[in-house]
Amino acid sequence: MDSLQRLVIEQACSRLMNQFAVFNDTGRFVELSELFVPEAKYARPILPDVWIEGRAAIRASFESRPKERVGRHLIANILIDVKDGEHASGTCYALLYSGSSDKLAEKFGLQALPPQLVGEYEDEFVLTPTGWKFASRKGRIIFSS
Repeated sequence: MDSLQRLVIEQACSRLMNQFAVFNDTGRFVELSELFVPEAKYARPILPDVWIEGRAAIRASFESRPKERVGRHLIANILIDVKDGEHASGTCYALLYSGSSDKLAEKFGLQALPPQLVGEYEDEFVLTPTGWKFASRKGRIIFSS
């Protein structure tokens, strides 16, 4: 595999990590679930040993969250390890600020509510006929306020 192929794969997998955060934060759960292969596994950072299996179950788990919950994930320190032309793994850090749509801050936006979380994801990626997808995504919390 040449350097250009490796960079293309790294960019595609990095994009999935960022799309996951944006789709999660904006309630685009259909699009979020489509980032995964149909038989994917996902473990939430708050329950790292509990796997949610299958694209439909992943989607349902996000749709079941409280509607007034508002969050913003900041994704950083993305590192992708390309295994071959069809498989890669990766890690990234995630910082989550959250609040409630019914709790305005005194001056700007919404009031951030505790806990604020710093976590990380361990990902496995696979190339499919429609592009790169998550085969598995496991989160865990490192720090909380």
